[in-house]
Amino acid sequence: MRPVISVPYFPGSNGDEDAIREINKHGMKALPLYFHFGDERRLDENAKAMIQTDGAFLCGGFPYEDRLGFGRVPAKIKQYADAVRQMVDNGKPVIAVCSGDQIAHSMRLAFPKDSPYRVSMLSNICDRDGEIVWDGFYDKVVYTKLACDPERTAFTRSFREGAVMPQVVDHGGGRFWADADTLNYLLANGLVVEQYCDERGNVIDNFPTNPNGSMLNIESITNMRGNVKLGMCHDERHVNALHDDEAAMSLVSMREYIEDGCPDLGSKARRQDIPVRLKDYSYLCPSLDPSRTYDIYIRMLTDDNERNIAQLFLGEGDMDRRRLVRLELAEGADIEYAKRAMIEIAGMDFLAGIMLKKDLPSVQGSGTPVFTYEVTGKEGNRLVRSFTEHNDVVDGFPVRYEDVPSPNPKAYVLKRRLWKNPSLRKSVTNVQTGSVFFFPDERSKAAAMELLFG
Repeated sequence: MRPVISVPYFPGSNGDEDAIREINKHGMKALPLYFHFGDERRLDENAKAMIQTDGAFLCGGFPYEDRLGFGRVPAKIKQYADAVRQMVDNGKPVIAVCSGDQIAHSMRLAFPKDSPYRVSMLSNICDRDGEIVWDGFYDKVVYTKLACDPERTAFTRSFREGAVMPQVVDHGGGRFWADADTLNYLLANGLVVEQYCDERGNVIDNFPTNPNGSMLNIESITNMRGNVKLGMCHDERHVNALHDDEAAMSLVSMREYIEDGCPDLGSKARRQDIPVRLKDYSYLCPSLDPSRTYDIYIRMLTDDNERNIAQLFLGEGDMDRRRLVRLELAEGADIEYAKRAMIEIAGMDFLAGIMLKKDLPSVQGSGTPVFTYEVTGKEGNRLVRSFTEHNDVVDGFPVRYEDVPSPNPKAYVLKRRLWKNPSLRKSVTNVQTGSVFFFPDERSKAAAMELLFG
């Protein structure tokens, strides 16, 4: 009888069909299972069905539009998270790619439940020699090198030692980040599965060989037992239409592992000889002087999907969210310079065309009123916009949660673009970007901090 592999997917997933095709092609049977908030009975039934399968393939895509952090939303669906964890603890093989990898790391799936170690999947930093050369989403063929003993995991036993293969990456948040203690734990136990490399297998920590800024060029890792593989490359996709992707051999290994009774591979643990070098992103982590900093709040005039998803999880409708651009100005520059910078940003069509087209920005500095940049009149066929003073940013939402990522590559790119204007180069010294949530009271804020941002 063919092993049954569950393929859980969510609103926004798009890798389930590829996963199903490859699973069925390699001697197993795929069982797609849909997980979504709002139908508790179906969530319970699908979680029970998932636990009964022989393994799982956590597919890629953009579940819940990657709102509130990469992989964070699906990881908060208790029935799903508990089922995946139970499968791993029972020794069943679980492979996760792309957003499945992000979700798995949000659940700390590679480590025991009470472990101090963790990995975060963060926004891409596509840099070369300390300079950003590509911003945001990256969709290309890259190369990976098998870094572990092929017998170390359930998914690599069909590979030759040190195998180099082309694979597809397709993500905006694949940067593998961990602290020194976690990295040392991974290396001491031979848990790094693949590293990004060039076509000849050279591991080079520069874009595009390292496509997203991952520490130690890590593409994927396993757990101590060796029954998980968590990585950003798509093992289920073909590099092109003319030949099968060699990475799909991971599914051959998965089937054989199941047929062998899912043995514990912890005895294969061997220290990996990979030098630990912590990446220096200090140039992307500016510390702003609050006395010279002005905040630009951008209120969505159209539907804000990030707020809607937060409301779905919290079960409350009384909240608001703004995009945030934070400008630190030079000594002597005042709020008029902040206004000028914001008009310049608007002219850049900043943030994928949202500025001035469907958002309402406002500006506030230390001890200054709040100014909203809005339509104030019309001259012929042309709309006239100007700054209007307001008493408060959002009436009835005094509590805010700020999410300004660190490091902040988008802010660095924005600063470089602003500096092309000679006047702004003299007046704008640093930039941060992020988002702000407004809550009606401390209770709502505490619930959000625990559920959404914890």
